[in-house]
Amino acid sequence: MSTTITAEFQAAERFFDSGEGALFVTGRAGTGKSTLLRRLKERGGRTAVVVAPTGLAAVNAGGQTIHSFFKFAPKLINPGDIKRAANPKLIQSIDTLIIDEVSMVRADLMDGIDRSLRLNRDRPSDPFGGLQLMLFGDVCQLSPVIQRELTPYFEENYGGVYFFNAPGFRDAGCEILELNQVFRQKDEEFVAILNAVREGRATNDDYAALNARVMPLENMAKPASAVILTPTNQAAIDMNREALGRLKGSVTPFEATISGQFDESAYPTEKVLHLKTGAKVVMLRNDPKGRWVNGTLAEIALVKGREVHIAVGGEVHELEPVTWENTRYAMNDATQEITSDSVGKFRQLPIRLAWAMTIHKAQGLTLESVYLDMGRGGFAHGQTYVALSRCKTLEGLGLARPIRRSDVIFDRAALRYRELFN
Repeated sequence: MSTTITAEFQAAERFFDSGEGALFVTGRAGTGKSTLLRRLKERGGRTAVVVAPTGLAAVNAGGQTIHSFFKFAPKLINPGDIKRAANPKLIQSIDTLIIDEVSMVRADLMDGIDRSLRLNRDRPSDPFGGLQLMLFGDVCQLSPVIQRELTPYFEENYGGVYFFNAPGFRDAGCEILELNQVFRQKDEEFVAILNAVREGRATNDDYAALNARVMPLENMAKPASAVILTPTNQAAIDMNREALGRLKGSVTPFEATISGQFDESAYPTEKVLHLKTGAKVVMLRNDPKGRWVNGTLAEIALVKGREVHIAVGGEVHELEPVTWENTRYAMNDATQEITSDSVGKFRQLPIRLAWAMTIHKAQGLTLESVYLDMGRGGFAHGQTYVALSRCKTLEGLGLARPIRRSDVIFDRAALRYRELFN
């Protein structure tokens, strides 16, 4: 997905350079949020720290998990849990805190961030300790995961579960920057349908347009290149295992090399990849030589010993392992600067079997052809929108069964940020 530098990108860069305020950068799927975040990281001139709510999100953003950076326990966070850091200089030296995938951050966790920054920066009256705050995410895609029985607690104590319900935002004067240019899809009709699904206002005509794509997989224009998306992990595992078993030849396992600290939940692909010649895979990293990007489909052309060759766009290339790093921020006592240190590495071939994958694992990918099998139905806010929006065109979409209204789960409380932020 090629991305041009828009006026919104430039506005975000000017905000970053100003060094002040709070900004929520949001937008539909495919509007370049991740690209913009990377640009800001590389911009320099400020001490910026990137954190994210999950290990995988942190690895993908090149940052650290919120819990690890702030030393929060993996539980519901109460005000009494916030303690002064053993070395508060690290937090005091931050100019800008960037939080990626902020839609997954619960109100108690954001409240904990606010309280920790006030305490450790010795600025108890200033929201988020007076530092610049930049938030990236789309509340219509990924939402916080909580136990159902805790919902009344969040309603009573915060007014809701989402990050923007944290009290600190009442005085932070958070602004909104919405990225409006969709780079993934070019068809305005498809974009309009996706946006209606995204905001829970799809009409009968929208459902009819989508459900006209119901067909057997083999009836798709390019069935061999279609990726089956499904809500559950087990369904994806079973589909990939069955497809791999249909290929001739024996399976060769490729085990990742893991060193240092690298939590299993942050693994960017399987620890052990089981591959055969002819296996369909998806690329998980951009190629430095530009031969493929994250989300490109490929086929295993040859497995010979420990060598793996892939076919992409009619050409065959030898595939080399790549390294993902688990980052920790630290204070360099000699220079009094914040350093970004690698505390763990995960080295593996940058691929995943791609006959099928879960909707969650497809998050962030751009796919030419998608076959959506909702199975027993959607079960999470934004899930169906994420699945549909992976596909570049309506013509590249196929459905195993009609999309039902019950598949499109939408929590209207997710849009309350529009009322709370400037």
